[in-house]
Amino acid sequence: MILTALEMQGFKSFPEKTTLTFGKGITAVVGPNGSGKSNISDAVRWVLGEQSTKSLRGSKMEDVIFDGTKVRKAHGFAQVTLRLDNTDRSIDKDTDEVTVTRRYYRSGESEYKINGESVRLKDVHELFMDTGLGRDGYSMVSQGKIADMVSGKAKECRDMLEEAAGISAYRYRRSDSLKKLSQAEENLVRLRDILLELEGRIGPLKTQSEKAQKFLVLSEEKKVLEIGLWLYSIDKLKEDLRTQEDKLAIAKGHYESAEADLKEIEELIEECITDTQNINIRIDEIRQGISELEEKAATAGSEIAVLRSSIEHNNDTIERISKDRNDSELGQQQLLKEIETEEKLIAQIKKIRDDKTAELQKVSDELNSMQSQGGNLDKETADISIDINILTKNLADSRVASSTAQSAIGEIKARIETIDLQIYQRKEVVDSAESDKIRADEALKKCSEEIASIGNSVNGYTMKLTSLEAKADKVKKELDEKSFDEQRTTSKINMLHELEKNMEGYSGSVRKVIKESQKGTLRGIHGTVSQLISVDSEYAVAIETALGNAVQNIVVDTQHDAKTAINLLKSQGAGRATFQPIDAVKGRDLDEDGLEDCLGYVDKAVNLLKYDAIYSEIISSLLGKTVVAEDLTCAIEIAKKYDQRFKIVTLDGQVINAGGSITGGSGTQNAGILSRSTEIEKLTKKSEELGKEIAELTESYTKLSDEIDTLAAELDGQRKALSEASDEKIRLEGQKNLVYEQYYSAVSMLDELKGEKEHADERISAMENSLSEAKAKCDELEKEIKDKEAKLESLGELRKEISAKREEMTSVISKLNLDIHGAGKDLQARTQALGLLKARLVSHEDKDKELIDEIQKIKDHNLTIEKEIADLEKLSASFSEKSQQAKDEIAALQKKRSETEERSASLRTQERNKSSEREKISGELARLEERKQTMTLDYDNTINKLYDEYQLTKREAEAVGEKPEDPAGSKRRLNEIKGSIRHLGAVNVGAIEEYKEVSERYEFMSTQVADVEKSKKELIRLIDELTDKMSQQFREQFAKINQNFGETFRELFGGGHAEIVLEDPTNVLESNIDIKLQPPGKMVKRLDSLSGGEKGLSAIALLFAIMKVNPAPFCIFDEVEAALDDVNVTRYAQYVRRMTGNTQFILITHRRGTMEEADVLYGITMQEQGVSKLLELKTAELAKKLGITQ
Repeated sequence: MILTALEMQGFKSFPEKTTLTFGKGITAVVGPNGSGKSNISDAVRWVLGEQSTKSLRGSKMEDVIFDGTKVRKAHGFAQVTLRLDNTDRSIDKDTDEVTVTRRYYRSGESEYKINGESVRLKDVHELFMDTGLGRDGYSMVSQGKIADMVSGKAKECRDMLEEAAGISAYRYRRSDSLKKLSQAEENLVRLRDILLELEGRIGPLKTQSEKAQKFLVLSEEKKVLEIGLWLYSIDKLKEDLRTQEDKLAIAKGHYESAEADLKEIEELIEECITDTQNINIRIDEIRQGISELEEKAATAGSEIAVLRSSIEHNNDTIERISKDRNDSELGQQQLLKEIETEEKLIAQIKKIRDDKTAELQKVSDELNSMQSQGGNLDKETADISIDINILTKNLADSRVASSTAQSAIGEIKARIETIDLQIYQRKEVVDSAESDKIRADEALKKCSEEIASIGNSVNGYTMKLTSLEAKADKVKKELDEKSFDEQRTTSKINMLHELEKNMEGYSGSVRKVIKESQKGTLRGIHGTVSQLISVDSEYAVAIETALGNAVQNIVVDTQHDAKTAINLLKSQGAGRATFQPIDAVKGRDLDEDGLEDCLGYVDKAVNLLKYDAIYSEIISSLLGKTVVAEDLTCAIEIAKKYDQRFKIVTLDGQVINAGGSITGGSGTQNAGILSRSTEIEKLTKKSEELGKEIAELTESYTKLSDEIDTLAAELDGQRKALSEASDEKIRLEGQKNLVYEQYYSAVSMLDELKGEKEHADERISAMENSLSEAKAKCDELEKEIKDKEAKLESLGELRKEISAKREEMTSVISKLNLDIHGAGKDLQARTQALGLLKARLVSHEDKDKELIDEIQKIKDHNLTIEKEIADLEKLSASFSEKSQQAKDEIAALQKKRSETEERSASLRTQERNKSSEREKISGELARLEERKQTMTLDYDNTINKLYDEYQLTKREAEAVGEKPEDPAGSKRRLNEIKGSIRHLGAVNVGAIEEYKEVSERYEFMSTQVADVEKSKKELIRLIDELTDKMSQQFREQFAKINQNFGETFRELFGGGHAEIVLEDPTNVLESNIDIKLQPPGKMVKRLDSLSGGEKGLSAIALLFAIMKVNPAPFCIFDEVEAALDDVNVTRYAQYVRRMTGNTQFILITHRRGTMEEADVLYGITMQEQGVSKLLELKTAELAKKLGITQ
């Protein structure tokens, strides 16, 4: 696998799509500072999944997107694609080319793609794991980070070595397995807690379940029986309703027939009334005609009488005239007397006529009034007849209503008796249910109090346990800290002993002398100065600084012993050493007054040491003229005061030499050698103290653990009791709910019955009111009808009287008319006679002739009158005949009216009888209707019971239950079952399902526990296998890398020594790794003392050592050789060339030596501010053109 191309778009300083192609060998990227070279390394690191913005030299991820310039707009996203040749299938993808793409938007969205398919970041990491390109890989070294590889954190070094050893995948798998193991252990604890809880619930639930199952069996039998009985009742009620409806239909038919008959009778009565009215009107009309005819006949008779009287008068006149002719000699006096007599007669006749006329007017007025009264009577009679018909009908309706109300009252009272019996029975059920409710409440209250009590105990135990666990955790934490501290202290002591034993920090010559002394080759060797003195840690830096290299001086007995050792060193070329012969060295002492009074003065250096007295002269010679001060300021003041006559050392190692020169800085070469033994002693003491504290803490922790176990056991007992009490509470709540449901159901039914009774009472009251009102109305109507009939009868009598009176008055009027007419004729005759008398009085000359003429005229007039009388008699006879005919018609009409009235009376009797029959039918109909309503209500209630109790329709119920053949036996069996159910007491029906669920859950949890335990064992086995594989593979690869590191280091440095060492070889996977470097000609105690170039070259050596073991497909080094000199740059570049057989190198560099070794050069420029440009140059072709041999 090699990197064939890198494509960037919108990434940092590359706004445009930029492609770098790579071949095998070395590709160098060059350019001035700030041109964007390192952005290429950042692009590769970024596309491989780098998440640290610091590693990408930014403050936030958005910084990777091109941010624009004065002339260019900022981009909305950054994209980088790696193209890899995979013809060797080193990547687990079945394609010859693999592309890896990462795109990031300013909105914060990010996406990864492999071969164009979206993937997760984890997929990208796994793709390159153990290839050197992984997230802990060594294939990319950023600018300025090369030296950190040997002087950085131990974990980073380990991660890199593990990647090289090819165990990263194992470690990630092991880490995942450890996480899963931890989760499995947590799950086990949780599952076992659940299992324990379920174990405590199964027993009580089983008992409740068995009881509930028995209850369900009984309930099911009860259900079947109840449904069967209810179905039987429904069918029976249905049949009864059908029969009742037939009866109702018959009753309705009879009622309708009675209604029709009544209606027909009423119509006939109406017809009779109408006929009677018509007859009365006709009689009145005929009577009016008779009156007119009689009046005409009377008039004719009067005229005839008048005419006859006129004839008689005329005859008298003729007789008188004849007499007058005889008495022609009468005188004027006689005429006057006759005239006077005639005038008196005329006045009397006029008076009689006027009196008769007045009497006629009076009688006529009375007749008219009577006729009007007769018309009113006829109308009143008709109205009363209509009223009687209406009242009779209303009376019939009221009697029907009365009968209906009476029947309904009977039915309702019967229903009330049934309801009273049901209420009595239901009250017993309610009282029983109420007692059960009180007992259930008391039991639940007692259980709740018990739960509260147990809960308080559990809370108390829990608080106490939590407190103890907190104490135990605190003690455990402290114990762990102390144990860790003790282990660390012991480890440090061992390390210091090892250093002391190996004399680390000492020069080779000193170690040689000491070793030879230990072998017995050299005698009189006491040891180094540092080994023979001890000093408190606060003064160690000052004493070490004051002694300088003298800490490695070797103390010997005599000068001869020193000479022998020097000869040995010389003969073996082992270096040089300084010796302090006890017999030759003389001490020096500082005798200055007032030092104790100086600010910052600590003490003379010799006074701060502990040593054997035989070494006093040597110590005095080394430190006798040295003073220790607190800090440099105080030291300068002291030096000035005493004219720089002696050396002054500060506590932090700064030195003012005698004469005034000042030496200072960060540290000295021999730092730590002197304090090592002091540190060992101090750490040993600390270790002993820690051991005592650990023993005390262990004892305390053990005691707390025992208390926790005891308390946990008690808490488990209480929790179990609480669980049982909770289960009991659940059972009691179920029992309470059932009892409450039964109670409220019974109360509801009782209330319904009471409500029905109240409604029935109200209906009875209403019916009784209706009955009372109907009876009162009947009485009132009967009285009113009687009154009307009496009045009708009275009107009949009155009509007869008026009729007789009218006939009498008609005769009087006829007579008066006749008298008035006669008086008129008499008046006319007397007036004529008076005229004749007056005429006679005027002239007597032609009297005879005139009398004769007058007699003749009178005779002629009599003939005319006789003829007129004959006509009038004929006319009067005609009027009399017509009047008689009218009277005959009236008699016929009166007979017909009597027959009609008799018929009407008969019809009224029939109406009363039919009304009575209708009333009886109506009462029966009301009773039947009430009975039907009661049966319908029972039917609906039974249907509702089916649904309310079992949520079944009748059709569904028929599929569940069967109608009993023996209903009475079924009722007895149902009562027995109800007694058995009551005997069971409160039942928690939910316990069956709950028991099933808990049992299934218990089995499931048991299986889960077994599975988790099995998984745990598998995980432990897998972790052990992975650990073994990792340990073995890491140990083997570590040895190879270590060997390669030493070889490569010597090749690059031209000698020297380098190795990587495990601090704890027994724990290769967790041990810290130390890097020990010894460039040629140097004694390196601390890596920090190496120069930047030495660190860089050492890191390069480590990189190459790793790559020899596990070559990365390609490497990108960003100015890793920046700190090297030209010689080492050339050496580094040549070594890179040697490595190109297995690895492709992309080197970002400024160094000529590196450029000269490259196969391809890419130049990066920034002609436009903020925008990088790319220039490619193939050095081989250029060299060929220029004739340069590489």
